Amino acid sequence: MDINDLKRINSLWSKIYPYLASQIMEGYRRDSGVVLELGPFSGGISLELIRLHPKLNITIADESPAAVEYLRQEISTSGLSQKIAVKKTDLNHLAFDDSQFDLVIFRGAVFFLKDKENLLQEVFRVLKDEGMAFIGGGFGKGTPQELVDEIADESRELNNRLGRPWVSIEELEEMIRKSELTDKGKIVEDGGLWLNIEK
Repeated sequence: MDINDLKRINSLWSKIYPYLASQIMEGYRRDSGVVLELGPFSGGISLELIRLHPKLNITIADESPAAVEYLRQEISTSGLSQKIAVKKTDLNHLAFDDSQFDLVIFRGAVFFLKDKENLLQEVFRVLKDEGMAFIGGGFGKGTPQELVDEIADESRELNNRLGRPWVSIEELEEMIRKSELTDKGKIVEDGGLWLNIEK
């Protein structure tokens, strides 16, 4: 994954993150708690969340040293290093305790679901009882179409350069079944392809 392409796509999506944050909080229904945002596309949503809900305690994490360093710089530049921690972790074996987080977010998870067979189980493991996970990809259900149109072509090109695999609903359903989360997960197609998990 080219770090310059990653930086560009995260910058490109800066206008989208407020809408994704709003969609997440609509499902989460709380204004406090311990949050984990996973993956190299982290940061944008977390920054929006902490600005709107300062009682949240947020950690962002990825497995790429280059992505972690980039994310650490982004959080430092934002002036919110005391509010958001950045850590390195294997996405297939999360370096966090059981039942540690109230909310787990993974935007851009479609890049990893096919290669990380333990990912969904690991997300479930680190969730607290009554916790929620928001996993998947897309522009979000509340994002104005004009914003989508503004970035869609370049975003698609960058995602393809980054090697995004295509995941069908049927494949996602099979991943959920294999992870033994059928009764815990709900697929949402409004604004993309998302998996909501409730523990």
